[in-house]
Amino acid sequence: MDCEKLRNEIEDKRREMYQAYLIDQNYSNALVKSQELDAMLNKFRTMCQKPFMIAMSMIML
Repeated sequence: MDCEKLRNEIEDKRREMYQAYLIDQNYSNALVKSQELDAMLNKFRTMCQKPFMIAMSMIML
């Protein structure tokens, strides 16, 4: 999975979470969506931001 596709999936999951919490007021479903979103964000940080940070640290040397 590439970073752009993962970013789009994160945005979709965020919308689902807000839909469950604010509109449907289904708090248990919102909690599940929030946990899924956290897992996706952690995956994004690991996959997409770590290479960027390594590249920036090499430039700074």
